[in-house]
Amino acid sequence: MQDNKFVFDEQTHTYKVNDVVIPSVTQIIRSVTGEDLSHIPQRNLKAAADRGTAIHKEIETGNIQSAEAKWIEKNINRSACLFEAMFYHNHNGFMFAGTADIVGTDILFDIKSQAKENIPLWTLQLNLYNLFFKSKKLRVLHVPNTGIFKVYDIPFLSEEAIQEVFDCYQSKKILKEFNTMAKQTKEMVAQPIALSLEVYTQNVGELTTNAKELKERVKNQIELYKAENYTPENIDAAKKDKAELNKSAKFLNDKRIEIERAFMAPIEEFKTTVNETVSLIKTASNAIDEIVKEVEAQDKAVKKATIIEYFNSLNFDLVDFALLFNEKWLNKTMKLDDVFAELNSKTEKIKNDLKILDRLGEEEAKEFYLSTLDLDAAFAKADEIKANRERLAKVENQKTVIEQIEDIPAIEAAPFMAEQGQTEIVDVTGLLQEPQAAQTATAQLYTVQFSVSGSETQLLALQSFMDEQDLEYQFLK
Repeated sequence: MQDNKFVFDEQTHTYKVNDVVIPSVTQIIRSVTGEDLSHIPQRNLKAAADRGTAIHKEIETGNIQSAEAKWIEKNINRSACLFEAMFYHNHNGFMFAGTADIVGTDILFDIKSQAKENIPLWTLQLNLYNLFFKSKKLRVLHVPNTGIFKVYDIPFLSEEAIQEVFDCYQSKKILKEFNTMAKQTKEMVAQPIALSLEVYTQNVGELTTNAKELKERVKNQIELYKAENYTPENIDAAKKDKAELNKSAKFLNDKRIEIERAFMAPIEEFKTTVNETVSLIKTASNAIDEIVKEVEAQDKAVKKATIIEYFNSLNFDLVDFALLFNEKWLNKTMKLDDVFAELNSKTEKIKNDLKILDRLGEEEAKEFYLSTLDLDAAFAKADEIKANRERLAKVENQKTVIEQIEDIPAIEAAPFMAEQGQTEIVDVTGLLQEPQAAQTATAQLYTVQFSVSGSETQLLALQSFMDEQDLEYQFLK
């Protein structure tokens, strides 16, 4: 495919044989088609070339990352392929050269990365390459910068059509109607596999044997083997007959299994063949599914990045984007304009909800809302906070009253409690009596009689207080 007289000058991008420059396939095609790339920005040409080079590198090194390279990897035997294969060829006395992207055992692959397909030019290029490589299939993998790649089957041109290309090049003429050369070129679209599972010979449930006759014969002869026919005197005969019967049973059962297996063999073969066919289909489907999912994941990642970029432009820092994000936004059926509108609606609702919560004056409820975005739950949280605060205040108030009662003489307790609203004093009679005889001289006791009106809770609190102070009291009817 290459000898020491064939060289490629990378600086001038020219091929030489014995120091003589020979035209490349690309030069020939551009000459006979009049193709002009001057209108395409240089950066676009470079970007396309870089994209194609990256895919070449993945396939050649085996470091497969892109969906395009994965597709090629599944459709070629990489170990049996040549990559970037340079060649020169003499066709009817005309010498030319070129570099093929991928050369397999029976397929010639070229990778195209320009924005739009150019099937006529691809047809010319691969047919000229194939004058040297003699491949049975010609294919182009088109990988524009859209995230969607296509594969094209390239038709073979006639010898007359190919010779016309060389004649036009040598005479510096434009090839007439070269577009018609590729009229049969088509995108590879897999047609549904024609599946019609048929049975050519069928004898379902039909098995002709002597089993029934054999059964009747055994039924007649088995009478000779009844247990009552055997006694201790003929025990040896019994043992012999038993062994003979067991041997006969085993023989029949083994024969049944043998015939059954033979009878079922076509069914088992049928099942195995169909299962293997189903497995082939599923394997192909799963391989495609990997590529589909990868492309879908890439599309979703790009779409999500666009949504995040829009969210950041809103300068809305009250909540994180993750709290607003909805997985359905990444569906293909969800347009970006609709996503942006929904995002705006959510941020406006948050602002309005916070204004409502501001009127409640509960900062903790606002913090709770910003973590859940549930306004009803935030209201419930505010009610809970308010109830807890009131309950705590009541407990603190009762504690203060009790502490103050403990600090004043018992005789002054009643009017103080009435003043604090703990009880309603109806009748207070401060009748001091003589100390009870049971008390010691060191602790002089007094007796005070009074009537108290209040709620059940208040009266119980008073009783609890008197118990804590070890006061003696009695309830009057």
